[in-house]
Amino acid sequence: MRRLRDAYGASPLHVLAVLASFTVAGYGFLRIAQSPSALGTFLWFGAAIIAHDLLAFPLYSTLNLIAHRSLLGPGDEWSDGRRVPVINHLRVPAILSGISFLMFFPLILGLDSTRYAHYTGQGADVYLTRWLGICATLFLGSALIYAIRLRRDGGPPDAPGSTPEPSDA
Repeated sequence: MRRLRDAYGASPLHVLAVLASFTVAGYGFLRIAQSPSALGTFLWFGAAIIAHDLLAFPLYSTLNLIAHRSLLGPGDEWSDGRRVPVINHLRVPAILSGISFLMFFPLILGLDSTRYAHYTGQGADVYLTRWLGICATLFLGSALIYAIRLRRDGGPPDAPGSTPEPSDA
């Protein structure tokens, strides 16, 4: 067991998890390769990888950098000592809202509403309001969780009622 940990660098459970992940991915690859539209699927995956690396990654990295810099303004000492970072409470609902927009953007923007109405018999005019409601719910839920975490952790370090740090004197 010790030799495996020294040679591999992690526990045997990690080795099993990696092997299981490769097994599932290999099974999925073989299933796709057996389908009649395998070439189109592989081309789509290749295009998605390239689009992510060339477009999406620089975009969300830049947005993350802007968010960090806007939250950590000059002279903002409380943000440096903040026990509960606010960035994740903005990042998670923003990512989930963005993913839901990417999934349903033709219907949210009304680009495919006639075809949708033809195939389903229902109107697509509710998608924008429902998507905005989902986004608002995600951000409000995240704000509520953030407020609960702030209250539980005692607020800013210099707030009344928070425990003072021991002095060296």
